[in-house]
This record gives sequence, structure tokens and C-alpha cells, in this order.
Amino acid sequence: MERSEEIRRVLERWFVAARDGDAEAYAARLSDHPGTLGIGTDDEEWFHAVDIPVWRRQVEETGGFPIAWDEIEAWEEGSVGWAGAKMTIRPLEGSGSPSLLRGSYILHLERGEWKIVQAHWSLGIPNVDVLGVELPTSLDQLEQAIREERPDLSETTAADGTVTLVFTDIVDSTVLTARLGDQAWMETVRRHHDVIRQTVGGHGGRVVETQGDGSLLAFASARRAVTCAKDIQKAIRDAFADASPPIRLRIGLHTGDVLQEADGFYGTTVNYAARVASHALGGEVLVSSLVHDLVGDSGVTFLESRDVELKGLDGTHRLFAVAVS
Repeated sequence: MERSEEIRRVLERWFVAARDGDAEAYAARLSDHPGTLGIGTDDEEWFHAVDIPVWRRQVEETGGFPIAWDEIEAWEEGSVGWAGAKMTIRPLEGSGSPSLLRGSYILHLERGEWKIVQAHWSLGIPNVDVLGVELPTSLDQLEQAIREERPDLSETTAADGTVTLVFTDIVDSTVLTARLGDQAWMETVRRHHDVIRQTVGGHGGRVVETQGDGSLLAFASARRAVTCAKDIQKAIRDAFADASPPIRLRIGLHTGDVLQEADGFYGTTVNYAARVASHALGGEVLVSSLVHDLVGDSGVTFLESRDVELKGLDGTHRLFAVAVS
């Protein structure tokens, strides 16, 4: 998998067509395959390829959607591409405030052109407005909750005073919630947490915290932490083998000193582990270079390494993907 500047530009031109009211250019980017699917924010907006004239008509009648975008993240592998975009949209009439809009897209290479086969838009409505409670929506929020609660990790501290931390969370949880519905999603999260707890218990680790669909695990041994992370991916894959859409975890690991002061353990080590997890792909176990070095002679197989920037941390950092199976 690799980042795709080509797909990013394709989507940007598509957004321009939608904004400027170019209905023909907008419709031309959509695949005519029967499986093409577009999901809008309105209850009735569940469109297929046969509905492309409706999509075109929307652009024609509005004269273009008042949208803007500040981030498009795109990837590709072979003839398949996918992307996400952070956007805003304003009312067609009046001077109302813009609303947050997120979009996800799947593209297919057809006769040398990238065509959109799936598009999904959702408004940025807080969980508290939908569910009546505020849930964590990012690894950052899980990290903050851990800092505030300051759990006792003495039982998972190695002889040298270090602990290996494992962050996990479900990929595309916002999209999954929309697809599954609130009740089914909560059942999925509970089942997912049960699988993690059962797996961690067999590897001598501890579930430190669960928030929303994320969790923090702690181990005295880096080797056991990596082995457990691999087994969690396998167990989740087996537990949700028939799930549609699929349930995929990203997992990140880092080892650091255990200090009970906020500026020590609760600052650097937790922060680093969370940032590593944020770079993991669905189904992937990603570890820091320190964890890689600690388990290098224990039979763990690594697939690749990549240099990344970690939010809030200076410089570039090398991370390693673990062979799960």
C-alpha cells in the first residue's frame, strides 16, 4: 500500500466540479458498475449506479454545493484506491455557519481512469447529540483519560522499571457506527473488548483502560506484548469473520520507563505508544524501534519499516510492522 497523489488530485477535481456546479464532470467520475454505492447524510440518500442521474440533478439544481476542504488522505494498491476527506459545507441560502462534513471514498481503476465506486458523507455531529453521552473518538482522548486516571501499573513493571504499552482501537469506527446502528455497534464493541481481555489474560498482561472502542494494555515483557498483539489480531479476525463491514484493529506498541508522575510515564511513554498506534493500518501490529530491538532475537518476524513523524514529538521515528500470521 502506498499514498496516492494521483487519487488525491482526482478527488480534488471532483470536489471542484461539485462546488462549481459542473454536473457532467461530477457524474463522469462515478463508475457505472452496478455495485457503485453513494451514501449521503439524508435518510433517502442511498444511491447506486442507476441513480447517477439523480446525483447529476442535485448538482444542476443547486448550481454547486458550497463545500470547502482542507485535507484529503489517499492510498492505493493495484487497481484499488481509497481516500478520506475533511470538509465543510454551508447552507445554500442565507449566511448560516458551516457544518463539518467527512467523506470516505473507494475508487477502482477502469480503463486507465480512477472511478469512484463508493462514496459516503457524514456530518460531524457529536456523539453526545446522538447517544446522549460523550464517547472517546480518538487515541488522543483515550490517552488523556489514562493521564487523568493514572492507573497503578506496578504489577506489569519489568525488573528494569520499564513497561511495554499496547494501544488498540477499531479502524473507521464512525463509519461502522453509521452502518451498523447504535445498538449493534455497542454490542460489537463489547464483544471486541471481551476478546481482548481473554487474549491478554493468557499472556500475563493487564487491560489498563478501555474507552469507547480503544484500549490500553500493559506488559512487563516486550516479547509477551508483541506475541499478545499478534494473537489479538488473529482472535478479532476469527471472532468477526462473518462481520459486514469487517472489524479491523490497529495496534501500536512502545516500551518506556514507569514513573508515577505526570511528566514521566504519563507524558512520554503513553504519548509515544498512542502515536505509534495511530500510524498502524487495519489488521496491523506496529512497534517502535525500541520494541523492535528488544524482541529482535526472540523469533518475531518483521515485514517492513517506515520512517514517520509522530505528532508532538520532534524528528522522524522508525516504526516496524510485525508479521501477524
